[in-house]
Amino acid sequence: MKIVVIIPTYNEAGAIGSLLHDLANTFSQAPEHDWHVLVVDGASTDGTRDVVRKFMERHPNVHLLEEPLKRGLASAYLSGMAHATHALKADAYVEFDGDGQHDPKYLLPMARALAGGADYVIGSRYVPGGSVPHEWALYNKLLSRLGSLYSRLLLELPVHDVTSGLKMTRVDGFADKLPQRLEDLLTRYYAYKIQFLARMVELGAKIEEVPIAFRYREHGTSKSTWRDIIQSLKVTAIIRLKTIRQWRLLRVVAIGGIGFVLQGIIFELLGIQFKLLSPSTAALIGAEVAIISNFFLNDYFSFSDKRLSAAPFVQRIARFHLISSGSVASQWIFIFIAERLTQSPPLLRTAFVLGVVLGFAINYAGYYFWVWRKEK
Repeated sequence: MKIVVIIPTYNEAGAIGSLLHDLANTFSQAPEHDWHVLVVDGASTDGTRDVVRKFMERHPNVHLLEEPLKRGLASAYLSGMAHATHALKADAYVEFDGDGQHDPKYLLPMARALAGGADYVIGSRYVPGGSVPHEWALYNKLLSRLGSLYSRLLLELPVHDVTSGLKMTRVDGFADKLPQRLEDLLTRYYAYKIQFLARMVELGAKIEEVPIAFRYREHGTSKSTWRDIIQSLKVTAIIRLKTIRQWRLLRVVAIGGIGFVLQGIIFELLGIQFKLLSPSTAALIGAEVAIISNFFLNDYFSFSDKRLSAAPFVQRIARFHLISSGSVASQWIFIFIAERLTQSPPLLRTAFVLGVVLGFAINYAGYYFWVWRKEK
């Protein structure tokens, strides 16, 4: 299998030489594949191209694609993918960082996964065995985790690391169906990877994740910016809006609305109008009625496609109750605090609604990642 490792560079003279040496050593451990490296340089001014050219003198499987100016990460990868597919006749290509944060050793298990039938292999930081640098500040770790979780939930992507930069793609049947031109991209920055992943899912690609330890950048400065975060939010939202009718969340919201009405009626009648129970107790009873209603409706409508591969019925309803109890607890806490502050009906209703909103967020994450997760 001919595999081309695409490495975009811009002023990476301090890292690219040692990276190419490491790649050569890694390739020697899997001689059954025809390995190539394609460096796509965006008009570096620090001698990056000279380092690559010198290495090419002794390694004919290393290639240099010179861009006339720096046009961004997405542009570099599009150029590299086109060259790998058409000029180098690759069977697969890899998106690989040029700053040393991706360890070449992970190319070996990724190649094995592709040879074993996968179409799209992701180097994942968020599966067992994967990790991010311990040197990262806490806010960097949180942003990375939450960003991936945001896109994963909103787009219902079947992977743990949506924003990983290390990916291996099978050319046959897929490369020509991915965006080919800059005009086809939703962004020219890092978030294009989310668009590609969503497209591969849409194409029915078999996707596997290989755990990786993402390394701390030792040379140069990080190119990740707040712009990338904003672009990721934008790209995810655009993709979701284009497929809004297919969004599972809307069905869950509609069913949750039915449960909300049931719970609200019980709360209003028993807790406020007739005062047969305290407001917090009435909310609990109404919540149990809503939970039972929501489970059956979600099981047969929202998650009907996952029912056969999920846990047995008894486990699903038990998990559903457990997850929903977190929602109920949040509602109860809001109303309990409001009760202690005042008996004002408007405040009590506001506390009730705030508890429902927070509870819904807890519920949806629990439904998606636990109640109806694939187990068979």
